[in-house]
Amino acid sequence: MPIVDCVSPEPRARGREHGEALRLPIREKIERWQSATAADYGEAPSSFFERLLKETGFRAAIERHTPELMEEVLGIAEGAGIDPETAYAMQLMDEEWWFGRAAHDGHCSAAAIAPSGRDVTAMGQTMDLPSWHDGAQALLKLRGKNGTPSLVFTSAGMIGLMGFSGRGLGICVNTLSGLRSRPDGLPVAFVMRGALARESATDAKRFLVGVPHASGQNYLIGDRRHVFALECSAAGAREVAAQNGRILHTNHPLVSLDLRTDAAASENSKARLSSLYAELGDTQGRTVENIKAALASRREGAAISMERRPDMGQTQLMSIGGVVYEIGGAIRGWVTGGPPSAGAWRELSFG
Repeated sequence: MPIVDCVSPEPRARGREHGEALRLPIREKIERWQSATAADYGEAPSSFFERLLKETGFRAAIERHTPELMEEVLGIAEGAGIDPETAYAMQLMDEEWWFGRAAHDGHCSAAAIAPSGRDVTAMGQTMDLPSWHDGAQALLKLRGKNGTPSLVFTSAGMIGLMGFSGRGLGICVNTLSGLRSRPDGLPVAFVMRGALARESATDAKRFLVGVPHASGQNYLIGDRRHVFALECSAAGAREVAAQNGRILHTNHPLVSLDLRTDAAASENSKARLSSLYAELGDTQGRTVENIKAALASRREGAAISMERRPDMGQTQLMSIGGVVYEIGGAIRGWVTGGPPSAGAWRELSFG
C-alpha cells in the first residue's frame, strides 16, 4: 500500500501530486468502478453519472464549506490525466449509493475508548467497501497551510475515507443508509476532510453540527481530551453518548430518528455491534491491541473483518482496510491494506 507524500500545502498542487503518483491505480479502478456501476444499477455508467451530477446540488455546498477540497479534486484529475467530472463523481461514493439505491447498506464497524482516567484515546475502524476498491488502497500524507501533517487512508483518486492528524485528531466513519439524505448537502468525503482539518475534536464537532449533510453517516472523532460520535443526516447531527468510557458503532442509527420511510436496521449490523461489545465491553485496561483484536473478529454471523472469497464478485463487500489511532503524548496509527483478520498491522507516526 503506497504512501503518497503530498508535499505542497496548496490544494490544487497536492491533488496533482496524488493524481500523478497514483495514475495507474486510479485508471484501473475507474474501469472496475464503471463495470460495477452497470451491474449495480442496470444503467450505462455515462448515463448514471450524468444524472447523478445534474440532479444533485452538492457543488454549491462544497464551494461554501470546503472550497479548497474541490480544488484538490481538480488537481487529482490533472495529475491522473482524467476528466474532471469523473474525478468529482469519484468522491460521491455514499451519495452514489442512495441516489442509485444500491443493494448494500454499508458494513463498517468503529470503536473508541475515551481518555477519561487513562493516558490516551484509542479508536479505530474497518473500511468495508465493494471489492472493486481492492488494489486501490493508499495512504496520503498531507500538509495543511499551517504545516500540520495528516495521514489519510483512501481509495486511489478519492480525497479520503478516514484519517488522523499531527495535532492529535482522529476521525472514523460508518454509513447510516437508513437515515434521510439531501441532494444539496455536503458529501461524506468532503465532510470527513473538512472535520479533519480542525484543531480539536470540539472544533470538528462544531463543524459537523454546522454543515448540511448529503448522506446518513456516523462520524467518530477523538483527540487527547474527548471522543464524540455524531449521527448525521438531512435533519442535522445527533450526538451518541459514550457508555462506560466507550463508543461503539456499526451501520444502524442509535439515537437519530431522521429515518427513511423504508429504513430498517439490518440484523448483521446489530450482530456486529454485539460483537464489538463482547470484545470491548470492559474498557478498563483496554488498549489499541484490544481494538485491533475486535476489528479482526470473525464471529459467525457477526464478522467485523470481511475477507475476500475466491468466488466473490466485484460488487460484494469486503474489508479493504482498517485503521487504529492512539492519541496521547505521542500520536501513532496502525493500518492494514485489507481485512484486519488477514494482514499485519503497519505502524505509522508523525515522528
